[in-house]
Amino acid sequence: MNKKSYTELLEDLLEKISLFEKSDEVDELLREALSLIMGKSRSSLGTAYVYDDIQGELVFRVGFDHGDYWDRCRCGGCTPPERLALDNNEVGLAFQTGLIKMVNYDEPPHGFSLYSKIIIPITRGVEKEGVVIMMHQEQDAYSNVDLADLKSAVSLLGDMLAEASILLEQRAKIGHEKKITLPRVIKGIRTSRGVVEAKALPIWTDMEDAVENFPQAGSKNEELMLFTLARERSLEQLEKLTESLSSDEEDMVSLIFTAQLLMLKDMNFTGKIRKLIEEGKGAPRAVQIVVGEYADIFSAMSEVRLAEKAQDVRDLGFRLLNNMSESREEGFSYKNRIVLSRHIYPSDLYRLSVEGVAGLVLRGAAVTAHISILAKSLNLPVLITDDKALMLIEEGTPLILDGDKGELHINPDELLRKKLGLEKRARTQRGVYTLRGSTSDGTAVNVMANVNILKDAREAVKQGAEGIGLYRSEFPFIIKNDFLSEDQQYKIYRSIVATQKGKPVVLRTADIGGDKLMQGRQEAEANPFLGVRGIRFSLANRPMFREQIRAMLRAGHGADLRILLPMVSDVEEVVQAKEEIGQCMEQLEFRGVEFNRNPKVGAMVELPSAALSVADLAEETDFLSIGTNDLTMYLLAVDRTNDNLSHLYRSHHPTVLRVLNDIAREAEKCGTDLSVCGDVAGDPLMVPFFVGLGIRKLSVPPLSVEAVKTRLGQFTLEEAERTAREMLAIRKPSELEAYRLRFNESFEAVG
Repeated sequence: MNKKSYTELLEDLLEKISLFEKSDEVDELLREALSLIMGKSRSSLGTAYVYDDIQGELVFRVGFDHGDYWDRCRCGGCTPPERLALDNNEVGLAFQTGLIKMVNYDEPPHGFSLYSKIIIPITRGVEKEGVVIMMHQEQDAYSNVDLADLKSAVSLLGDMLAEASILLEQRAKIGHEKKITLPRVIKGIRTSRGVVEAKALPIWTDMEDAVENFPQAGSKNEELMLFTLARERSLEQLEKLTESLSSDEEDMVSLIFTAQLLMLKDMNFTGKIRKLIEEGKGAPRAVQIVVGEYADIFSAMSEVRLAEKAQDVRDLGFRLLNNMSESREEGFSYKNRIVLSRHIYPSDLYRLSVEGVAGLVLRGAAVTAHISILAKSLNLPVLITDDKALMLIEEGTPLILDGDKGELHINPDELLRKKLGLEKRARTQRGVYTLRGSTSDGTAVNVMANVNILKDAREAVKQGAEGIGLYRSEFPFIIKNDFLSEDQQYKIYRSIVATQKGKPVVLRTADIGGDKLMQGRQEAEANPFLGVRGIRFSLANRPMFREQIRAMLRAGHGADLRILLPMVSDVEEVVQAKEEIGQCMEQLEFRGVEFNRNPKVGAMVELPSAALSVADLAEETDFLSIGTNDLTMYLLAVDRTNDNLSHLYRSHHPTVLRVLNDIAREAEKCGTDLSVCGDVAGDPLMVPFFVGLGIRKLSVPPLSVEAVKTRLGQFTLEEAERTAREMLAIRKPSELEAYRLRFNESFEAVG
């Protein structure tokens, strides 16, 4: 054994970093460092993994084998896995907690004849860099190791990686400049799932580059004609697009397209462009200048709703420029394109979907929760990436956007297409689903749909949902970033209700606030999740609340209407809301309008205070619905939109499970109707758990309806109750993670 400490063994190696010029030389250094650590601890096998923050996985960097174990293992020769997931495994737990993990085996894995394992996180301050994994021939081999010294030494590996990366990057800038070439794949954060193949359409907001690519300007008459033709083509495209929308869709997007049509017909806007052309500017440059002026005017407005119009102006300018291109005989269109952009508003996302865009890739943009939910409703794959290579992708480049894995493939080959099953996906067009929701022994469970837009409601019918379990009425507000009148809301809600043809429809009043803040239309709060949101917002803005309630009552005439109140914290809020509903009925009666005279009124159980007041809430309501997303967030004090805390946000946390059980037991005592509408209502493990608790209504995204019904048919009521008992008996999150892992493995094996 060396007398030097682990840390002292590595300090000399740090001096060598400045000599390296290639990344493989850095790997040799890491390999040497790992070998020194293994030699002092007499370990036989060692690997170092670094963290890939985009994919959220550990990636193999170097390995060292003192006894040819990888060649002699039972499988006949193997190598360490290239990637390690962080969920549900001892390596992931060590990485996430930053604590050393030691494991002893009675039966060594893979025939290695190695009985001890130690996992040491590589950390630099609060940053998590990776892990080192070592194995030893003897049991309890690491019990006498100075763990503090060992962890300090391993952390030096993180320092080596960071310092080497900086030096190599600087050298590349100084004397080794290379032409940047496109990678085969760009990795990012998946926001909305789906796999699509289409050609690239970059729409970076700066139009300068687009204008530079045009040929030299011709005569004034030629440039005027170029602009005139582009304007006429743009008018034709927008009018055709508007006419092709159904009346319901038109109500949602008419303001978006109408604004662009009005600008094209506005003599001031087009007159400024023509004047610049007559002064000698080329048509593309004239469009760029005028569009820039208008966009700057809108951007400077303090009213955010109007400031967003700058994006509409730029989009119109982009359309005009593309319609001037001589190479584009068919005219400009977003249809079947993968759009590359820097920023997007909900209205942009909706507009692109209506125009037939295939997918969207955003560079360095933070996507809010409602953008993510809307993208899922539109079945539009969305990916976020910080990779600068995205900026190099030219228009028309063949792409495959894999929203399931968070990857953008550039110039994909046929082998990749077959691997991703694109041909099979294109051929698979299912009809209406009629699978009944019940356990394998016949216990009926209603599977309903969560709906954000009209397209969801129609998809819910196609997928065989037994009604709408949750309609998020705030989405029209968010898309338009403005309040809607009673009549505007009535048309939208009536369209939603009409799709269900008598099936129950739960319309939730606007849950505005938190991650659904309407910019510029509501005062910003220091902590919006604990501020004026949900029913608090509605009761603080009663004229708006009454307009919404009246619209819902009118839209629900002749239907099985249920009005759901969000973010309820106590029974008094329900009482006040019911008083408002009563007043709205009186107002509609006085006006002589048809409306639903007997709507059922329910409350969301998504706050701890509501979970502790189920009996009181049941007295004042006709039904209750558990919102597991927010309930989990508030119970665990974890912001579900904060990526840094994602490993702590667990809907299957023991505390959350016990609270869910308490809610179900209390609701059963009161005889009240109870449903679950959060994301985990479709989780393969949580479905039997909820059924085991006695819950008989689950509401999930439309495309998950069939999967949940299929899952219900894979277990009996007795098995569901046993699963619930087993999960409720677990007290430690780590043990529940292990249970979840075993359950998923057995479920996948059976499936």
